[in-house]
Amino acid sequence: MRAWLMNISLVDGWFPATLFSITAVLAAILLGIAIWETVGGSRGGGKRAIAVVACPMVIAVIAGIVGWVIAWLLSDVFVVFGVGLGPRVIAWAGCGCAIIGFAVSHAMLHRGVLRAVAVILVACAVLSAATGIDQAYGEYATIGSLFGQDTYHEADLTGMAKRSDLISVTQWKQEAADGSISDIPAHGEVSKVNIPATTSHFEARQALVYLPPAAIATAKHKPALPVILMMSGQPGSPGRAFAAGGIQTMMDDYAQHHGGLAPIVIAADQLGDDSHNTLCVDSPVYGNVLTYLTKDVVDWVRTNLPAAWQAQDWAIAGFSQGATCSLQIGANHPYLFGTIIPTGSELKPTNGSESSMISRFFRGDRTAYEKQIPINAIRNRAPSNQTLVIGAGERDHESVRNAERIAPVAQQAGMHVTAVESLGNAHDWHAVQDTLRYGLAVFGCNTGLSDAKPKLADYPNLKRIAI
Repeated sequence: MRAWLMNISLVDGWFPATLFSITAVLAAILLGIAIWETVGGSRGGGKRAIAVVACPMVIAVIAGIVGWVIAWLLSDVFVVFGVGLGPRVIAWAGCGCAIIGFAVSHAMLHRGVLRAVAVILVACAVLSAATGIDQAYGEYATIGSLFGQDTYHEADLTGMAKRSDLISVTQWKQEAADGSISDIPAHGEVSKVNIPATTSHFEARQALVYLPPAAIATAKHKPALPVILMMSGQPGSPGRAFAAGGIQTMMDDYAQHHGGLAPIVIAADQLGDDSHNTLCVDSPVYGNVLTYLTKDVVDWVRTNLPAAWQAQDWAIAGFSQGATCSLQIGANHPYLFGTIIPTGSELKPTNGSESSMISRFFRGDRTAYEKQIPINAIRNRAPSNQTLVIGAGERDHESVRNAERIAPVAQQAGMHVTAVESLGNAHDWHAVQDTLRYGLAVFGCNTGLSDAKPKLADYPNLKRIAI
């Protein structure tokens, strides 16, 4: 029962549809009774009619406008959240406030059953608005994710693959074509793993690992697969990248069209805690997170999983703060990562004022801080043969502007650059999914998983950002 409850989807399926329907029905009941009372002339005639019908509607309109304006101010004027939330989120805030105002006014005008209906409507309106905002943002996929819970099983993948047993992707394709490999699973597997912080001693939470069908097939030889290191935003967790990013579904779909081949995906913890913004650097504040990601995680994957070793076979990706991390780490470590796929990146790592960051995280060393700014890192490592697929939601204007500034610098440095907007989306996981889906196609082509060079025109929800 508990597992079923925790797996209820918040972004699609029966629960959101039922919640929205109940909210609409309750509102219709209150409005219908008010109109019936008015038409029937019950309870005092004209003045009562105005109070019962007109007053709740006026209050609903006023509350909706106030809610919309407040959300707009917080999102787009004062930018309290650091990014614009997008029109869908603002619209849901206004709609929720309107229904709440409507319900509260009815609760004040009625007693008994009708007051109870109005109170229930208030609760439903709050839940509906929250669910609608979550659908727009794509952050919490299930009820369990609200509480940081998931259904992924823990696994010990230590020594899963011996390097001597690995073959190239090309050899795997040949054996599959010859019929030597026939028991390829239909789906990959996601597991929670403990990646030892042997060198860094960083206190990381468990990572999530996606192994594609080719990695778990019972064939004697496994292919040395490309790897994507994925990071969520802040606040966030490794589980968020999978639940909100839809990574397993995306990778399974890719594998179904490529003979069970898809990248291994590692969602590693670059935060240590939801409240921490580590800037993805080694610091006295939160520990050696950079060493953890570039040394401990990379070494563990190479040692234990059927993973390729070359930089061209590794990608680093992320959303929001994780996107900034992917840019600064990827650009500063071209010998580890051949492809970078950030969505919604900042121009620089940010945690407080610049002077405060330099003092706390870099022990007063401005030069060390400057090296972590993505544009500087790209220029410092030029020329580069890396691939950059950088994305942003169309309605996330700040991130679009950031992409417009970063992409030309990367191109001038020699990178193979594609900058894209996710149409209709803002600073949300929907934009991540759109960008990552195209980035996966590019990465798959570059690493030999696919022979087809992707065309942006085949991704109708993406629009190229001019460089």
